[in-house]
Amino acid sequence: MANKLTQQLKILASDVDYNIRLSYPDIFALFQNIAVANSEDLGYDQPKMTPKGLFWVTSKQKIRITKRPMQGDFVELTTWPEKPDRIRGRRNYLMTQNGETIIEGTSEWVIIDRNVNRLYMLDKIYDPSFEFYPGKMLPEPFHRFTSDFSGEPFAEYRVRSVDIDLEGHMNNVNYFRALFGLFSRKELEEMDVHEVECHYKVSCYEGDRLLWYKNQTEAGLEICAKLEDGTEIFLALLS
Repeated sequence: MANKLTQQLKILASDVDYNIRLSYPDIFALFQNIAVANSEDLGYDQPKMTPKGLFWVTSKQKIRITKRPMQGDFVELTTWPEKPDRIRGRRNYLMTQNGETIIEGTSEWVIIDRNVNRLYMLDKIYDPSFEFYPGKMLPEPFHRFTSDFSGEPFAEYRVRSVDIDLEGHMNNVNYFRALFGLFSRKELEEMDVHEVECHYKVSCYEGDRLLWYKNQTEAGLEICAKLEDGTEIFLALLS
């Protein structure tokens, strides 16, 4: 069984930002949607995992943008998981338009076994007939954050009911909706972001107040969301 999925998509009005281009958060939303569809095809989507006490956790994500498609454009989006090691796996994403690569992405994930409160061995979930597609997107190591994120926060965000998922914590995509909403249109145009990377540290929940810190580095703008007690929740690099 091959485990690569390709979808033909039209960029909708709900997918775009003020300049009618696919928004940064909606890139991650489309990636999340196709990853779920691929997991459903392969038989290990979250509704099938939950009764077993297993839960998918994305720990890191990264995208590289050559061009963001516009409302009404048709694109081809492909995803596939790499063959995992014992406890960590990676999933790859490729968006093309008229045969041209426009957005690449990768994510790192683990499975938590809540029955014993530890990481689950990933080789247990795959059928022996799975044929792992060999391609890798953005294979370089993930970024090492260097900022200590001290000082005063530049913004804050209160986690709302519309942000949370079936497990009660903030949905991965909504971190990006909150993050990019912290900047004005003018600031986003000046930043001209072509790469986004994030590390999910600890879950947050409805009602939590996130304090946001930023620091410009050689690699780009490092950003951190913390709880009021100083716990780091989410790290991002915009470049």
